[in-house]
Amino acid sequence: MNDQLPSEFDLVIVGTGMIESIISAAASRIGKTVLHIDSNDYYGGLWASFNLEGLHNYAPKSPETSQGGCPALNHLPIGNAVSHIGHFESNWHVPEKLEPPETDIEGDLEQMNLEESRGKEHSQESLLKISRKFNIDLVPKLHYARGSFVELLISSNIARYAEYRSVSRVLTWLKGQLEPVPCSRADVFSSKNVSVIEKRLLMKLLTSLDRDLDADDDKPDTFLQFLQARKIPPNLVHFVLYAMARGSKETSLDEGISNTKRFLGSLGRFGKTPFLFSMYGSGETPQAFCRLSAVFGGVFALNQPSLSGLKLENHKVEALLNGDQEIKAQHFVLGAEHSPSQFLASVANGNQISRAVFVTDKSLIPSEQEHLTLLVYPPDDKKPLATIVEMGHLTGTCPKGFYLLHMTTKLVSSPKEDLQHIVSNLLGGNEEDGKPKILWSCYFSLPEAAQQQQMQDLPENVFLCSGPNLDLDYDAAIHNAKGIFEKMYPGLDFLPRAPDPDEIIIGGEEEGTETMTDEDTKEPTMNS
Repeated sequence: MNDQLPSEFDLVIVGTGMIESIISAAASRIGKTVLHIDSNDYYGGLWASFNLEGLHNYAPKSPETSQGGCPALNHLPIGNAVSHIGHFESNWHVPEKLEPPETDIEGDLEQMNLEESRGKEHSQESLLKISRKFNIDLVPKLHYARGSFVELLISSNIARYAEYRSVSRVLTWLKGQLEPVPCSRADVFSSKNVSVIEKRLLMKLLTSLDRDLDADDDKPDTFLQFLQARKIPPNLVHFVLYAMARGSKETSLDEGISNTKRFLGSLGRFGKTPFLFSMYGSGETPQAFCRLSAVFGGVFALNQPSLSGLKLENHKVEALLNGDQEIKAQHFVLGAEHSPSQFLASVANGNQISRAVFVTDKSLIPSEQEHLTLLVYPPDDKKPLATIVEMGHLTGTCPKGFYLLHMTTKLVSSPKEDLQHIVSNLLGGNEEDGKPKILWSCYFSLPEAAQQQQMQDLPENVFLCSGPNLDLDYDAAIHNAKGIFEKMYPGLDFLPRAPDPDEIIIGGEEEGTETMTDEDTKEPTMNS
C-alpha cells in the first residue's frame, strides 16, 4: 500500500490552527490545490480543545521533539522553542475514589439520605469515566454578534458547519462582589445598582459615542479622562471602562471609544448580550473551516511525525520534507508551532498569556436557568484585566451538573500567581462559603501573537501565521489570514459564499454549475 501523499500542490499549509484553517478554506474555495498537514493527531494546534483526561495528561513538547532533524545546510527544521504551551500544571481537588458506604445504617430513609448525599460527591474515578463529555479549550473565544468573524461566517456560508449559543449574561467584579453589566436600555433602567440620574447619564453617554470628537480641541488622552470629564459616576465608569471597553486607566481615548462602540454595535442581534459562543468549544471553529476546505478538494494529513523540515533554494522554499518525500508547492503557510526558529525574531522575550481552567460543581451565581457567562474582572493591584467565561452543559463542553470556568489574562509572573486573587474571590473549597467547589484545575501559559516578532526577510513564498492573542474575538486572526491570502492571490475573492448542497447542479445544462440564491445572508445556527 502506498502511503505517500501527492508530491505537488498550489499551497502547502503546515499546522491546523485558526489562521491556517481559514487560509486553507479560502484557497481551496477558489480552486487551488491545498495540502493541509500537521504533526499533531488532532486539529487546532494552540487553538485546540481536549477532553478532561487528555488535557490533564498533556505533555508539553520540547524543542527537540518538535524540530526533528535536518542536517543539510539548505534544510530548515520545522518547529521552534517558544510557540508552545508552558507553565503547565494540572491538579485534582477530589479523592481518587470514594470510600464505600457504611453497612450498619438502619432504616431505608437513612440509607436514601446517605445515597443522595454521596451522589453530590465526586472522585477522580467518576470524572474520568465521563472525561469525553468535556471539551476544554486552550483558547476560549467569544464572537461579537456584528464582528468580523460572524460576518465572515454568514458571507462565506461556513455558519452551516457549526452551531452557536448566545452569551446570556455579562458580569463584572465591583466593590467585592459580582455585579451584572447592563447590556440594553431595559437592563439599564431595571438595574437596582444604578440611580435614576445615573441611568440618564449612562444612556446619554452611550448614545453620544457616535459623535465626531475630532472637532474637540480639548480632547483628553485617555478614555478614563473622557469619562471623568463628563462627570460619569465611578460605578458607571467601571461598567464602561472595564466591562464594555475592556480597558484600563491607560487605555487611549480612541481605543476606548472604538471598543465600547464594538460592544454596543453588537447588541440586539442574537439575544441579550453582544456575544456568541461556538457550541462544543472554540476548538470546533478551526475544524469548521477545514470542513469547507475538504469539501472543495483540500487534502488533509494529520499525525505526521516524520514531518521534518523545509528545503531552501535561492531564497525560496522548494519543498516540504515529510519522511523521505519532498512535497513541492508555489506557496507555504506555516503555523506558529511549526515555524522554524530562523524565521522568528526575538520571540523569547515576547508576551505570554496566562490561562487557568477549572471544573466546578456549580455556577458562580446559581439560578433556575443555566447561563453562559462572561465575567470581566478589572485590573487589580498591578495585575491586568482578566476575562472569565463560565459554561455549563448546554454549551456541549461539559456534562450536566458541572461547569467549566476559563480564566485568561496577560502573563506577569506565572499563571497561578497572576490569577490567584481571582480564584480566591470566586471559588472555594468548602460548603460554608457558598462558592463553587474546585474539582479539577489546570494552569498553563501560551505565547501571545505578535506580528512584529516575525523576521522581515522571509523566503518570498513563505507566510507565517500568528498564534492566539488576548482579544475576545477572532478579528485579528481573520485580518492575518486575509492579509496572507491577498499576498498569495491578489485580486481573488477571499472566501466567497459556498453554495448549499441543494444549490449545486450536477449533470444539468452546465455540469458543475453553482446556482446561487438570494439567501446570501444566512445567519449562524443558534441554540437558545
